Amino acid sequence: MAAARSAHAEVPRSRLDGALLAILVASLVLLALKCAWACDDAYITFRVVDNLVEGHGPRWNVAERVQAYTNPLWMALVSLPYVLTREPYFTSIALSLALTAATALLLALRAARDVAGAALALCVLAGSKAFIDFSTSGLENPLLHFALLGALATACSQAPDPRRSLKLALWSSAVALTRLDALALLAPVLGSHLWQERSRRALAGFALGFLPLVAWEAFALFYYGSLIPNSAISKLSSGIPASELSAQGLAYFADSLSLDPLTLCAIAAALAVAVWKRELAPLAVALGILLHLAYVARVGGDFMSGRFLTAPLLAAAWVLATARLDVRIAGSLALAALALVSLSPRSPLRAKIDYAQGRRSPEFIAPTGIADERGYWHSVAGLFGSNRTLEGKLHVTKGHPLAKSLRENGPQVSLAEGIGYLGYWSGPEIFLVDPMGLSDALLARLPIYVDGAFVEPRKNAANASRGWRVGHYYRQLPAGYLESLSDSARKLDDPALQALREQLDLVTRAPLFAPGRIAAIARSAF
Repeated sequence: MAAARSAHAEVPRSRLDGALLAILVASLVLLALKCAWACDDAYITFRVVDNLVEGHGPRWNVAERVQAYTNPLWMALVSLPYVLTREPYFTSIALSLALTAATALLLALRAARDVAGAALALCVLAGSKAFIDFSTSGLENPLLHFALLGALATACSQAPDPRRSLKLALWSSAVALTRLDALALLAPVLGSHLWQERSRRALAGFALGFLPLVAWEAFALFYYGSLIPNSAISKLSSGIPASELSAQGLAYFADSLSLDPLTLCAIAAALAVAVWKRELAPLAVALGILLHLAYVARVGGDFMSGRFLTAPLLAAAWVLATARLDVRIAGSLALAALALVSLSPRSPLRAKIDYAQGRRSPEFIAPTGIADERGYWHSVAGLFGSNRTLEGKLHVTKGHPLAKSLRENGPQVSLAEGIGYLGYWSGPEIFLVDPMGLSDALLARLPIYVDGAFVEPRKNAANASRGWRVGHYYRQLPAGYLESLSDSARKLDDPALQALREQLDLVTRAPLFAPGRIAAIARSAF
C-alpha cells in the first residue's frame, strides 16, 4: 500500500466543495435522527451496563459471570455517560449520532481523494436503509463503522508515518473489541500492510497495538471462563447443517435486495471499481468485503435485515471515495443510487417519520424469519414512534408491564423469552433464564429443540430443517433446572447434566480464585 500512498496527492477543495460536503454530512446525520430507535437486543447490553455502573460487575444476571453481550467496547463506551444519565435510550441515540457524524466527516475529509468520491460515498450511505437503520438502534454498528473507517484511513493514508503499524493495530483492536467477527473485513488489509513493511518495527507496532484485544481476551477467559461470548457459544452449537445455514445466508442477501436494493448494489459496484483500478489498497479492501460476505452467508446471516451488511457497505463506500472516479462516472453512480432508493418505499428518504404507523405487525417479518427490525419495534421504540411513551427514565410501553410485575411480585427466578427490554426493566434482583441460552452458560451448551425434537451438534443435524429461525435456537430446560436456581440443594435429574452444571457453576459463580476454578475453565473453554 506504500505505492498507493505515494501515487496520489491530496486534492485542494474550494469553499463550494466544503459547503457541498457539509450539506451531505448533515443530511446523513438528519436521516439517522429521523430513523432513530433502540431495538430489543440492544437492551441485553444495556442490562450489563446498568449492572456494571451499579457495582454488580459486567454481568447479565448478577448471580453469575456470563458474557451475554458481544460488543465489549460499545458496552464500555455506553457505560461512561450512563454513570450520569442512568438511562440507555437517549444516551445510546446521542452516542450513535455523534459516531455517525464522526464517521461521515472522517470519510469525507480524510479518506476521500476528491470531492466527487466523497459526495458519492456519502450519498450511498445516506440512501442505504441498512446503514441508516443501524446508525442508531442501540447496537454497536456506529462504533464499528467509526473504528473500521479509522483502520482503513490509517492503512491507506498518503502521509508518511513511522507509527502507522501501531495505529493500524490499535484501530483494528477497536474493531475486534466492538465486534470480533468484523476482523474478517480487515484481514487482507492487515496482511498486505505487514507484507509491504516486512520489518521488525512493523511487527513490534502490531504486537503493541493488539495488546488491548489480547488483554480483553485474557480478562474474558479469567472472568467469564471463555474466550468468546456466551451468545456466540449458543449459536455456534446449534447443530444446524452448514448447507442449511448457507441457504439461509443467501436468503439474507435476497431479503436485502428486496427491502434495500442500494446496499448490495453499492457493494457490488465498489468491488467492480476495485478490480478496474487494480490498485493494491482497494483490492485488499475488496477481498476483505468478500471474506465478510462469505462469513455472513456461512453463519446464516441474521434475523435483523441488513444488520451484518453495514460494515461491508462502509468499506465499499471507502473504495468509491478513494477511487478518483471521473466526475461523470461518479455522478452517474450517484444518480443510479438515487434511482434504487426511489424504488424502495422503506428507504430512509421515502419512509415516513412515523415509520411503522403505530403497527407492530407480522408484515415486518418475512417467511424466512428475517425481520425489518426497525419496522417491527418502531411504534414503541422509535424516537418518532406514535406509541412511544416515557415515564421518568422508563421507556418502551412504560417500562414493560411484565418486568414491572416481576419487580413487584416476583418470582425471583423466571423464564424469559425475549430478554432485551424485559431484562433491563426487570432490574438486577430478578434472575432471568433465557430458553435460547444467550445468557445461560448451561443451556448454551445443550442441543437445540426444534418442533419437538432435539438436534445434537454434529449428529442427526438433518432434523434441524424443521421450524428453526436464524438466531433463535431454543433449548428445552432440563428437569428441575428452574427449581435448582432457586434452591441450591436441588440437583438436576440427569447426572451428566448435573456434572456439567457443577463445572459451569464453579467457573461462573464461585469466587474468582476458588480452588479448581482455573482447571474448570480449561475443561469448559477448550
